[in-house]
Amino acid sequence: MKLLERQLIFGDPSPADMIIFDEINSSYVRQAIDVKFSVHIFKTRPENLFIGPWVLFNFLFMLPSIKLSDIESLESGFIKRVLNQLKMIYFLACFKRINPKAIITMIDNSPDFHWLSKNCKIYPFIAIQNGLRLSYASKGTKSFFLQHYLCFGAHEKNLFKELKYNVENYYPVGSLLSSLHMINQKKVISKYDILIVSCWRGNIGFTQEVAETMRMMRTMDKLLAKYLLSRNHRAAIILRNEKGGEHWYIPELGLDEENYFKNIYGESAEIIETNFQKRNIYPTMQASELILSLLSTALIEGLGMGKKSFFLNFSGSNEYHRDFDEAMVLTESQLDLFSQKIDDILAMPQGEYDKKYKSIKEYYMASSNEKTTHKIIKEKIEDIIQE
Repeated sequence: MKLLERQLIFGDPSPADMIIFDEINSSYVRQAIDVKFSVHIFKTRPENLFIGPWVLFNFLFMLPSIKLSDIESLESGFIKRVLNQLKMIYFLACFKRINPKAIITMIDNSPDFHWLSKNCKIYPFIAIQNGLRLSYASKGTKSFFLQHYLCFGAHEKNLFKELKYNVENYYPVGSLLSSLHMINQKKVISKYDILIVSCWRGNIGFTQEVAETMRMMRTMDKLLAKYLLSRNHRAAIILRNEKGGEHWYIPELGLDEENYFKNIYGESAEIIETNFQKRNIYPTMQASELILSLLSTALIEGLGMGKKSFFLNFSGSNEYHRDFDEAMVLTESQLDLFSQKIDDILAMPQGEYDKKYKSIKEYYMASSNEKTTHKIIKEKIEDIIQE
């Protein structure tokens, strides 16, 4: 039975050792939790509605704790603000019934998770970083709050301090997704000299920021296409969205992602369809020598793999790339100078590159020669709940 598109469940949720908050990427979080722990995946898109005696009792008991200050501070309408507070109390009523050792999410930018992490100290709230957090896209700091943050590297700690984000504990561990989907390095066969990682924005509305980044991306792709036509490199483009998916087509451009690239690159680069289930971007990056992109988390993950990885910025402004070390951002847009720069990078011995960019790699993406990131995360979770 459903109510307002939410599944009605007559009964209480069962107790569990761990709650994974938000079903998105929950399967990856589950792989970072020891199998000895039972897990409840707490759906939020939309949430299930449990109607059981314990949840109802907990909800009514906690109802007087509704935060009037939050209702007054939120920007949305009054009714929406009240409903949001009731939703938070409902979540807490469910948590109290499930009684977990920890509540974990991979949606580290979830406003709901931030509120719960700030206002509930009964359980440890643990967030695993899911993507780059860029200062140009920060939308205020008051609501951002995390108790425990398993982040990519030391970069987040310094950036979040500047943005005045509230994080109580940082744990630089690297990328969970990259760790789970990389293949044995001994089995990797080099396939591409250059891999271009798409930053196609998708059907999210054509704001000024979306229009600007798409313009920057087109400028980058046109220059890269000219370069590839003058060389004999094995090049590929990995798409950002699955074919026919929600963000495959941008109405304002009248184009889908694949045809956008075909129109610019023609036959000079292979187009690789992305597969979210297999996460084929990671083995594809492993099989590439040089990774280029406008703005993509994958590029930082490629850097963590030890791949030659560079952002391209031909906008004439540092607005979108100011969070990155200038050594990893290429800005030369004159074709002959740009071509020479790419040629030099490709010709650079891997050992020389590793030595030159070692500190940058460690700063943005922590790694260990002894343990995989998902194993480190598993141990950190246990450490946190034992504390």
